[in-house]
Amino acid sequence: MFDKTKKSLLIASVAASLGMGLVNVASANVHHGHHHAVKVGWHGDRYWDGHRYWQRAEWERHHMHHG
Repeated sequence: MFDKTKKSLLIASVAASLGMGLVNVASANVHHGHHHAVKVGWHGDRYWDGHRYWQRAEWERHHMHHG
């Protein structure tokens, strides 16, 4: 069937393919993007509290009992 050289090349090719597949799967979890930090406070007519934007009227209704 196969001589030793062909069998060795086949095994090496399969091993290399599997190794490359594992590297791709492992690198899929790495995040390379930069995160843009939004400062807490008013941005035009919206207020960013660090978690979400509030419309001005919504923020005033929600915070009128504070201070």
